[in-house]
Amino acid sequence: MAPEADKPGLGAGLRAAGRGVRRAFETPEVGKTYFQLVAVLFVLAGILSAGGFWAVLHFTPIDGTESWWLLVGMWIARIAGMIIVALVCPILALFTANTLFPVLGERVFLAGVRAVNPQRADQLAALEGLPLRVSVPQNLIRMALFIGLTLFAFAVSLIPVAGVVLGPVLQGYFTSRALGWELLDPYFEKLEVRFDAQHEFVKQHRGALVGFALPFSLAMSIPLVGPLLFGVAQAAAGTLVVEVLEGTPAQPTA
Repeated sequence: MAPEADKPGLGAGLRAAGRGVRRAFETPEVGKTYFQLVAVLFVLAGILSAGGFWAVLHFTPIDGTESWWLLVGMWIARIAGMIIVALVCPILALFTANTLFPVLGERVFLAGVRAVNPQRADQLAALEGLPLRVSVPQNLIRMALFIGLTLFAFAVSLIPVAGVVLGPVLQGYFTSRALGWELLDPYFEKLEVRFDAQHEFVKQHRGALVGFALPFSLAMSIPLVGPLLFGVAQAAAGTLVVEVLEGTPAQPTA
């Protein structure tokens, strides 16, 4: 195993995201599988975002009778909460979709891999993968871990003055890391990688994963427009896997 210093870093992930997006738009097979995944994720993200925004407003009530310092605190909590909800809900939607409809993400991911290296795509497609009795609990554990980190980031956001900046920044890191991990879910499933090994892999490659997922996590937080990028991100993950994580050269499609 290569030393930590030799692992691809943030820049490699960012560049892979750019190449992956370009290939996603240039590959007809991605388009064929894109819309089903996006439709499911669009609905899920909308429901979760609406519920999240309602919860923030409900638990930070302002009725005009507060002291000035409490009023300021409530508005800080609202602003930080809204930012965190915008970052978190798209990822929770992806968790849910991958748990309930794993084949949708798998199809888009394999189409993205095929745009880079058709032979590798065929190899992965031929694998049976993890059974549902294993993959579903793993998805739920990842979701629980992400929710726990989100609660921690929200708690940090309540720290006077600095928290309104630190909380969302911390959440941005947690969200990008979780998104990168979740976009690799079809890859891990096909290779039958269990949770502990996934966690170690993500830890070793966190620079590349965060760099890859950061622009997607920010774009996906945009209401209505963001969910349309889910399928693009999942297809672009094929470039991340083949060219960065596995380090194999791209092969032209036939």
